[in-house]
Amino acid sequence: MRRLGLCVLGVLAVATCAQAETWKPAPGEAKTFYDADFMRLDETSGLIVVRIAEGKPNGPYKAWPASKGPIMLFALDCAADKWIDLGMDFTGDQGLPKGWRKGEKVDDIKGAVGGAGRVACETKDTLPKVALP
Repeated sequence: MRRLGLCVLGVLAVATCAQAETWKPAPGEAKTFYDADFMRLDETSGLIVVRIAEGKPNGPYKAWPASKGPIMLFALDCAADKWIDLGMDFTGDQGLPKGWRKGEKVDDIKGAVGGAGRVACETKDTLPKVALP
């Protein structure tokens, strides 16, 4: 009985530590998906951090096949219709590069992030507001 209790506790600990990922199709795009659980609003800068990928969602990040395309990170300034390239997420740790807020802002969110950018900007008020590093 004790072993069963320890097993259940171990499973609960793993489940609570895992980051939820919900890959949804980007509106108007056949092969691009965005991680709805990853999208968040930075309290400091007001930028929205978005993660997108091309291919087909096959479960959590670690299971995303490399052949399906890289997972790319962006910061969006919706008011100015500008975006910052934050690189690619190869490790799945969802880490942001140092000084990411100071990256070069480029015009046209839709041109870079597509439908996922539109969703992010339209839902800005409902996104989780967090203090990102």
